[in-house]
Amino acid sequence: MKPMFARAAGAPPGARPPLPLSRLVRAELRHLLAPRPVRWFLYALAPLLLLYCAAAFASHHTDMSAAWSAAEEAHRRYAADGVRRPAGTWEKLSPEYFFDDPRYQMVKASFVDLRAIGSGLAVAALVLGVFSGGRDWSSRVMLTLAAAEPRRFRLFAVRGLLVMAVPAVVTVMASALLVPLLLVVARFRGTLAGTDGHYWTVLAGITLRGALLIGLVAAVGYGLGMLTRGLTTALGVALVYLVAAERLVQDYAPALTELHLSAIVFAVFDERLLMAADRTDCVGDIACAAMREGTTATQAFAGLTLYLVPVLAAAAWRFVRRDIT
Repeated sequence: MKPMFARAAGAPPGARPPLPLSRLVRAELRHLLAPRPVRWFLYALAPLLLLYCAAAFASHHTDMSAAWSAAEEAHRRYAADGVRRPAGTWEKLSPEYFFDDPRYQMVKASFVDLRAIGSGLAVAALVLGVFSGGRDWSSRVMLTLAAAEPRRFRLFAVRGLLVMAVPAVVTVMASALLVPLLLVVARFRGTLAGTDGHYWTVLAGITLRGALLIGLVAAVGYGLGMLTRGLTTALGVALVYLVAAERLVQDYAPALTELHLSAIVFAVFDERLLMAADRTDCVGDIACAAMREGTTATQAFAGLTLYLVPVLAAAAWRFVRRDIT
């Protein structure tokens, strides 16, 4: 009778046969989702999105007369101040310049909100990747996993693909919940003008490429955790990057602005080139620099590969070729 699991080709006599792929995937998926912080984040995501949309609902209204009154008052103050200034130092502006539309404009604001949620998910995905790649080394769980699955690269690849897939799927699901909630906000506290077929096509495209981006960011964190073989070290590197890299890039290497994670995330979620808009809202100096420079999504993904490929290649080489201790 043919044995159920044949010994892996090239494995020494007596070596444990590799696990079936489906069983390995199920085991790694359960292992990925088992930690309490991961489960708590997934449970809290929907309520957080509800709170976010409730805040958008509370901060917008449809009282245009009050907004125009505020704009005219601001214009009068500006004009009165200009009279006291020297000639040539004051620019004449119309009341429209001071008008702040209080309505939630679905066509414009939804992309800004999607980018804000995507930025938060990108940071969470980076932490998840670091946690998944680095936590098993200190507890020696990796020795057990490598013994159960003798093909190390197979284990490395399956875990890495799952670390990419879970945040990507979560991003799509979060977007699927966020957009209907924003439609409610726009219906009662704003306007749905311009939500045509082109708008929905652009929104779907940005959501999908955002999901891809967030999956790749998780893969960078996973490679970092597997490379350093320590959760504390990998989290420290990621934290230092998130906190200090923006200032270092601005002060010492402004040419590398487009390679910072903030610029990459902004460019992937940027709708201006697809919606033919002049500008959009940005948060942070580097993200605003990416907006001014017109960084495209293609450039952003190319920049992300400069992080992804070296880190994953080094992590895979060390995991496959070096001893697990």
